[in-house]
Amino acid sequence: MPNKGTSEAARLREILSAVYERRKDEARVSPSWLATEAMTELDPDREAPPLVYLGCHLELRQIAREFCRKRFEPEDDGEAHDLFPDLQARYPTARSSKDDPEYVKLEFLNRDDITFNVNRLRSEAAHKLAHADALEEYGELRAA
Repeated sequence: MPNKGTSEAARLREILSAVYERRKDEARVSPSWLATEAMTELDPDREAPPLVYLGCHLELRQIAREFCRKRFEPEDDGEAHDLFPDLQARYPTARSSKDDPEYVKLEFLNRDDITFNVNRLRSEAAHKLAHADALEEYGELRAA
């Protein structure tokens, strides 16, 4: 018997995927906007209690961020992307708020956006490396 929660989660992804597909050619998208549009399909009359609405909206924003960050698929065309296959289709803008980022298509990134994302990615990498070093040291001390 399929897990009901899994099928419902898959349905949320399907709804958000359809919303993203309608908006994917726009230069700028906001996960919050995408989540709100999906919510109008899920609860058109806004009958859900406010906390239920908020919880669902937050989950839909997280899913929308995944769609915005996805990497280029092999079938995507465009010579520039062929040179850099590890890049994402969209990145947050430099002026985005941390809680509600706006994602812009790669080809529309300006210099500030690129610098912001390079610094953000390097900071994340440095934190992960420090975490890996600490875990490795812990493992060595524990084994001793």
